[in-house]
Amino acid sequence: MQAVILAAGQGKRLQPLTNDIPKAMVKIKGKPMLQIIIEQLKSVNVSEVVVIVHYMKEKIIDHFGDGSQFGVKIHYVEQKEMKGTGDALLHAEPYITEEKFLCIACDSLFDTKLLKNILAHETHGVITAKEVEDAKRFGILETEGNKVTRIVEKPKNPPTNLANFSVYLFPKAIFDKLKQIEPSSRGEYEVTDAIQLLIDDKYDFGYEVADSIVDIGTIEQLQEAESLFSNGNL
Repeated sequence: MQAVILAAGQGKRLQPLTNDIPKAMVKIKGKPMLQIIIEQLKSVNVSEVVVIVHYMKEKIIDHFGDGSQFGVKIHYVEQKEMKGTGDALLHAEPYITEEKFLCIACDSLFDTKLLKNILAHETHGVITAKEVEDAKRFGILETEGNKVTRIVEKPKNPPTNLANFSVYLFPKAIFDKLKQIEPSSRGEYEVTDAIQLLIDDKYDFGYEVADSIVDIGTIEQLQEAESLFSNGNL
């Protein structure tokens, strides 16, 4: 099994922690976020990981090396310009040889059983979701039965309260769609636009609801993640 980890970001909202290290190296209870994810991937038999790097990439490469001490093979690819998650993922294409692969943002912290649940799906792809109170603030999944029919960014009238979180199982076909998408209103290539193109082409996407998942973009979210980690929920 292969996986891609998006770890190019600086993490400006985590300053001053990220003044001297990239976001991926911010620690949760003494361990870099990226290391936690790699260890989780190893536990579900992922043997090869592509890490997309940019900001202070040397800090990541020096810590993880070729991945052998963590039981995986690591490839590093630099996203030279920060042009969005879709652009970042496209950089991994030369290394992905299997029909399906996991894709995770380095600032997502979650219970390891989430990966096992995702891999149990028999759909072409899987999107991780979390039930949220203010659905207008998120990308929201529109669903029919156990399938995703649409992803709506920050809708005025949310169809569900299922927010998209950045842990995915993708078919290799995602790369063709990433080459077709246009920049969003904020000038970035969004991976969710490529997912929607796949859904429009009748690719089945399931979803997995996760209770214990945190996107760590701020100091407050980091503290929340540390609390979950301490309570054994991750």
